[in-house]
Amino acid sequence: MSSRIVPSNVNPNEPVALQRTANPARIRIAGLLLAVGSVSWAVGTVIVGEKIKEGIQTLDTITGMLFVVGMFAFVWTVLATRGVGDGWARIVPAGLLVLFVGAFLLNALSFGYARHEDFPLPLMIMDACWPLSQIGMLVLGIILAVKARYQGALRWLPLLVGMWFPVSIVADIIGGGTFSVYVSGVWLVVMHAHLGVRLALRPISL
Repeated sequence: MSSRIVPSNVNPNEPVALQRTANPARIRIAGLLLAVGSVSWAVGTVIVGEKIKEGIQTLDTITGMLFVVGMFAFVWTVLATRGVGDGWARIVPAGLLVLFVGAFLLNALSFGYARHEDFPLPLMIMDACWPLSQIGMLVLGIILAVKARYQGALRWLPLLVGMWFPVSIVADIIGGGTFSVYVSGVWLVVMHAHLGVRLALRPISL
């Protein structure tokens, strides 16, 4: 397999080998998927609003699938560019890829059910992929910030992306469901989509 060498943003004198599967064009696509998926789900959640408490909403489900695809693409990029290094920390993004596949399948298989309570046991188990993936994103963000293999905004944006879950929970406690929906939507656009746009515009900076 061929590879290309680009300057590492860890140390100027330490090159990072990007495998053929992590070429700039594919990183650019991953960034676009993250940006489009995040904005789509942000809009979908705002439109659906409090109706989500009434049961499964088609718009939320479809845009949620787009969001998961974007998150999968970002985590794949972290693995492909060795953003967490080559040690034990690779378990985190590898595990996240599995969780996001589970989250996507959950959404895809939820069509035909009115409420989450109507899910059969296998889907109820699969439903755990969603909160676990968001906790995993926070852990990934912390690792990326600590290891500092990415520089500038790319070092800190994944941590802010990982904070979406706790921020949304706090917003719901403080201001209720409607307030939480808007906070969540803004966070998805400002943090997730922002990260995606940066990857799409400057993939070689990884």
